[in-house]
Amino acid sequence: MQLDTETFSSKLDWKQFEGLAELAFRSFGYKTIKNFRIKKPRVEIDLVASSGKLGFAVDCKHWKRTVGMATMINISERQMKRSELLLGTVQELEKIIPVILTLHDEQLTILPNGVPIVPIQKISDFILNWDSSMNGIRTIENSSSLRKKRIRE
Repeated sequence: MQLDTETFSSKLDWKQFEGLAELAFRSFGYKTIKNFRIKKPRVEIDLVASSGKLGFAVDCKHWKRTVGMATMINISERQMKRSELLLGTVQELEKIIPVILTLHDEQLTILPNGVPIVPIQKISDFILNWDSSMNGIRTIENSSSLRKKRIRE
């Protein structure tokens, strides 16, 4: 009997689900930190995965059912704010991509605000190919890295 990723993931609790997400990023060479906390204002990011100056701020949603577009937009807006705070906290990172990782296929790939919704069964494909979809994906960049880019151009 073969289990697909979604079926396997549904048997995990939320903490194990975050661990599976961490394992996926690590398997592609990313450094990871689970439950990254920022003190002022007090926020937590489920998973930070980084490689060089690029980071992903991943909000892991181990919900038993899918949710609607309005809820996903609300969640993504909060994740963008957490990503901005992360960028101001971690000096090495110049660019953060906020991501919502879901247990079920939400039928959404990139929200209108540019935040990708990634079902767990598509996490490997996303990690490998996110940059081919860069035109639609929201990136939050450090203002100093933007200045450096403009100077170099």
